[in-house]
Amino acid sequence: MVINLFYFYFFLTQTTLIKMLKQIMESFFSKVGDKLVEYGFDTLRDEMNSKSTFEAMRNNLNSLSDKAFDVEKTIEKAEQSGKKKRKREVEKWLEQVKMIENQIRTLEREVQTEGFLRKFLTGDQVTQLSTSVNKLVEQSRHFGELLVDGYKTRGELLLTTKLSGKMFKENLERIEKFLESDKSSIGIYGMGGAGKTSLAKHINNIILEKYQENRVCWITVSQDFSIKKLQDEIAHFVGLDLFDEDNEDKRAARLNRAIGNNFILILDDVWAKIYLEKLGDPLRLEGCRLILTTRSLEVCCRMGCQEKVKVEKLLTNEAWDLFKQIIEQDIALAPEIEEIAKNMAKVCDGLPLGIIVLAGSMRGETSIHVWRNELEKLRDPNMVQEDMEDEVFKVLKYSLHRLDLNHQLCFLYCSLYGEDFKIEKEELIKRFISEELVDIRKSRLSQFDQGHSILNKLVKVCLLESVDHFSVKMHDLVRSMALKITKGKNMVFSKLYLKEIPNEGEWIRDLEKVSLMNNSMIEIPDGMSSACPKLATLILSRNPLKFIPNSFFSKLVNLCFLDLSGTDIEKLPNSLSNLENLKALNLQGCQHLVDIPDLGRLKKLRELDLSDTRIEKVPQGMEELANLRFLSLIFAGSLKTLPEGLFLNFPLLQCLRLPCHIEAPIEEILRLKHLEQFRGGMKNVSNFCKFNRCRQSQLTCFMIHVNRGDDDFKNGMNKGDDHYKIWRWTSENHVNEVVLFQCDLKNEEEEDFSMLFHDNKCLELRNCEGVRNFLLTDFLKSNMPSSLETLVISRCGGMECFLTNERFLTTSRELDSRFFPLRTLTSIRLIELENFVGLIQNVGVAVEPPLPQEAVFSSLRFLTIARCHKMRELGLPLLEFQNLENICISECGKIEEIIKVREGEGRVVSLPKLTWLELRDLPRLKSICNTTLSCSSIVAIHLQRCRELKKLPLHFDLTSPSPPQTLKYIWMYEEDKEWWESLEWEHPTHSHLLQPLVIFFGGWKYPIL
Repeated sequence: MVINLFYFYFFLTQTTLIKMLKQIMESFFSKVGDKLVEYGFDTLRDEMNSKSTFEAMRNNLNSLSDKAFDVEKTIEKAEQSGKKKRKREVEKWLEQVKMIENQIRTLEREVQTEGFLRKFLTGDQVTQLSTSVNKLVEQSRHFGELLVDGYKTRGELLLTTKLSGKMFKENLERIEKFLESDKSSIGIYGMGGAGKTSLAKHINNIILEKYQENRVCWITVSQDFSIKKLQDEIAHFVGLDLFDEDNEDKRAARLNRAIGNNFILILDDVWAKIYLEKLGDPLRLEGCRLILTTRSLEVCCRMGCQEKVKVEKLLTNEAWDLFKQIIEQDIALAPEIEEIAKNMAKVCDGLPLGIIVLAGSMRGETSIHVWRNELEKLRDPNMVQEDMEDEVFKVLKYSLHRLDLNHQLCFLYCSLYGEDFKIEKEELIKRFISEELVDIRKSRLSQFDQGHSILNKLVKVCLLESVDHFSVKMHDLVRSMALKITKGKNMVFSKLYLKEIPNEGEWIRDLEKVSLMNNSMIEIPDGMSSACPKLATLILSRNPLKFIPNSFFSKLVNLCFLDLSGTDIEKLPNSLSNLENLKALNLQGCQHLVDIPDLGRLKKLRELDLSDTRIEKVPQGMEELANLRFLSLIFAGSLKTLPEGLFLNFPLLQCLRLPCHIEAPIEEILRLKHLEQFRGGMKNVSNFCKFNRCRQSQLTCFMIHVNRGDDDFKNGMNKGDDHYKIWRWTSENHVNEVVLFQCDLKNEEEEDFSMLFHDNKCLELRNCEGVRNFLLTDFLKSNMPSSLETLVISRCGGMECFLTNERFLTTSRELDSRFFPLRTLTSIRLIELENFVGLIQNVGVAVEPPLPQEAVFSSLRFLTIARCHKMRELGLPLLEFQNLENICISECGKIEEIIKVREGEGRVVSLPKLTWLELRDLPRLKSICNTTLSCSSIVAIHLQRCRELKKLPLHFDLTSPSPPQTLKYIWMYEEDKEWWESLEWEHPTHSHLLQPLVIFFGGWKYPIL
């Protein structure tokens, strides 16, 4: 019974357990099944969604690809004109489109082989790519203009000399015919000094003058060229930025896209084959050509020149004609002198360079004894150099020896610059002064005059070439002669892109000057020490140099001139303190320099330039430098203060430049008896007036900022000051200038402001109060002679006008040109004057009797007005502005009329000297002039967003209708094209006559031709 009950219970329990297990299993599998079904549906849905997303992405990609294709074609077509280039933003967008196309093609292949399910179990790549495609589509909607001005210039007209000799003229005509044919490459070859470069310069100018569709890029190659340097020069010419790319092949590809058609590349002074593929392969582009000059026919052949032109030496009679042309004799030479001169010309063996230099050295000589003596010296067999390729070397050396020693030394100094280097005159003369190659006993102004005189002499005797008003250069043969003369004394590795300093073995004991300027050296190896006891000059400027070991200066005991300007040096080694013979230390532009060792032992130091450094205090021991003549601290924005009494230690100081954020110690400065130049900052107008009244007469130049805040100048050049402003503060130009910042001219303690424009060339007022009262009282009532030439007024709310009509008429009739300050003004700039209504209020009133010729504004040449939003008319009486050359009015929201001609002044009025008229962003401008305007000297007109203007009142010749003969360009914004076509003309032909002169441009930059 018990057993039975047990079995029954066991069976019952087992059955229950089985049922329970069955229920559990059923429930489990049910849920698993549900999950599997749910998972299956989700996967199917994801796959369907992914397919849908993929299809949408593919459709978007097709649209994107079509858009990219259209953009590419539009750009390519525009770039062919040679005037436009693609925006960098558009170029990057096209690259990203190609990249995304490749990624999607790869994904499609993977999907076809693996299926969507496997692909999308590992990541949502389609969604990511789809997002990228959509982003690119959206980005393309905000391009605006696809292109910008591609080229700043068509090229530059070069200074040329008259070509001499029948062969030169024949070669010129021959090359011109090649340019008209389908020849794409021309090689000009011949001996050094034969005139290859001169011939190429003439070709450059002919192309620019006769073939308007062509652009000419001139590059001087020289022996020590690099592909990257050539790429950079071409990129600069076409307006392409390559600084973010180092790979030569990628740079070349970008050049190829940017060059455009009708591009002519002139490579002067080529010494070895240059692979044009690295320069953008210009010869594969339509209308592109190559012209090169070289001394080697082999180079012409290796460069694949289709035509080769040899420049031959001059014939005897041609050489004599050139010789006579260069000596510039006012009267004929005596027969016996002429015979000697002919023999001298023969020594040059028909080489133009030798003839030019030799004849230049004999200019003005009339004594037969001198001529005979010079011919004898020229025939001296010791003058012949065995290792020169031609006879020109001995002629050059002879011409140099005819100069006095000082001129010779200055000439040889020029060879410290790199080959074909464009040397700025001012920098060169500063070095002459530092090296004591001019008379150090004279004033600094006299030293500069002497320096200019030396350079002029070297140009006159043709040992230097004048590049422009500001710079000179050396012919490579002339420089070669200079380097041979100084061999063993000078070591020159300038502009060679050196990454490492020459090893100690090259620093021989007899070295006197070392130039390593304009290279890529980052550091001088630790422990390096060169035993050069005669070394006096060391130039390391414009290198990214960060480190100089303490050992480097240890044996340079006689170093006199050290130039580290423009380097990245942070700390100078302590051994600098031991250079007791140092006379000039140039650290200008060392923007990372913080630490300078004790200078107390440098008793002979005459020049110290610490401008644009990061020093926080003046160097220790500086008060010991009693021989200082030149001291510059401008743009030293981190400098906190100047020690009291510092400048009293420099009794011989001639030039002092201080940072504007530090108040200049006037009392100390006025006690410097030899001071000629001062630039710096002052606290208020009263201080300046006191300074100007008390300064010694020998102070020839000052540039002073009054009340300029610390923030404006603290960071110097890093603050965004353009190169022109920096040049003005660092150059030796002798223009007195005063700039007032946030000064209250009606509440200043000093009541007499006449000192602001006495002996002052430029006066600038920024954010000043009381300007109206100042102009109408102190300024206009001055009883002192005025030399003011430039007046700039910006953000001075009280300024309404210069004169009322009544004051203007009275002043004009009673004008005393000695004392009236406006009479001397040549330039006026008015910027952001919120209450300004015009130069002269109520100018429309008729004037009886007529004003005298010497009127108030009769010297004015340049007039600029911007962002003066209350001005409705300029207030410009024409008889007052007959010398105006440049008018620029921009962003004046209410101006309606520029020039208002009064009754009785004629139907056609004249601005005879106006060359430039610029009117920009004048939305209400309706009239430039209410009658016809004759501008017989106008060269360029720039119109932009003046869409209410209905007429361009230019005077056309009635006898043979034509625009002014001088007019070359009418510049307009691309968006103004429709407006231009709607302008009204007195005669229908006028529009067609002007159309060839119109240049439309895009982007924000002004076009520059």
